[in-house]
Amino acid sequence: MRSTFPSLVPVLISVLIVLPAAFTLACGYRIAGSVRSLPGGIGSLGIPMFKNATQEYKLEQQITQAVLKEFTLHTRIPVNSRSNGVDAVLQGEIINLSSSPTSFGADGFATAFMVTVDVSVRLVRLSDGAVLWENPGYAFRGQYVLNSRVNQFFSEANAAVDRLARDFAASLTSAILAR
Repeated sequence: MRSTFPSLVPVLISVLIVLPAAFTLACGYRIAGSVRSLPGGIGSLGIPMFKNATQEYKLEQQITQAVLKEFTLHTRIPVNSRSNGVDAVLQGEIINLSSSPTSFGADGFATAFMVTVDVSVRLVRLSDGAVLWENPGYAFRGQYVLNSRVNQFFSEANAAVDRLARDFAASLTSAILAR
């Protein structure tokens, strides 16, 4: 009986060489494509707490934390929550938060909402006060599904605001970095 093991050795060696190389190239391509630079040659960025002109409790904290995280993930510069000792500051004020139902369950309760966040945002270089990017009416809209069971509605409200903050931060970061 003839063994097939010796004929599999070259195939296994090829797989062991090609797969790690392909994985490395794929990961490198993805990382390089997702990391961008800020306008104006910024070497460090401060993102202090956004102001909150809405009645939504702690919305400014959730949005600011999400924006900090997005800029940290998508730039190669130091990003922190301070506004001193940095090259530029991203200032934001949450002007409005609104929602309207878009679909309803069989029981008549809304199950999905279109949520809109209006924010005034500006990126300022501290050395000369130059405004590098500004949008006084940056609007983000997203549809969010909530559980229609009344007893579970409030337990999901915080998770929905967390999702909203993450989605908003990704949208804002992309808009600024795309300039």
